[in-house]
Amino acid sequence: MFDVEPFYGWHHLYISEEDENSPFYGMVYNAFEFDRYIYTFPAHPLWDTIDSESLLIKVLFVDYSSGYAIIELIGEWNDLFENDFKLFTENCLLAFTAAGIDKFILICENVFNIYLENDEYYNAFQDEIPDGWIALIRARDAVLEEITRYGLSGVFYWTKELDLMSWRKMKPDDIFEKINASMRKALY
Repeated sequence: MFDVEPFYGWHHLYISEEDENSPFYGMVYNAFEFDRYIYTFPAHPLWDTIDSESLLIKVLFVDYSSGYAIIELIGEWNDLFENDFKLFTENCLLAFTAAGIDKFILICENVFNIYLENDEYYNAFQDEIPDGWIALIRARDAVLEEITRYGLSGVFYWTKELDLMSWRKMKPDDIFEKINASMRKALY
């Protein structure tokens, strides 16, 4: 885990620790000390903690005028023991919803497992963003199967088409527009 870095290709466009609306505003990172962990495994120090033992995140980009954020996740999404979605919501997402963000793009290619308990937190957060959405990009099949099994397909949006896009080579606005167009096509 220690050698998997968060994506930094948009660092010239957005830096979460310089964004006054970000829950990570003012964060100072030590690139030489591994002070982040997923369980007992050291993780790269540029990941941000949401007070979970199993999941770390990195806010890659936020566009307040269009109302969206792109967030990368790494680890194990574990609601059984860690209440990770609750922690993620309370320690990250709500700060952005308070600033007008209601569309979230979660990059999940480094989420290795997901363990869900119930849909209470998911539905409560969905109420916070009545006109918004949460899209998943590059989630593993096992993660998508678990989301479907727990009946959370209505909370998260994903398609195989979006999973195939090379998001690292794209600009954030292009990713947002592609997801928005895909959602409009699915609705009509």
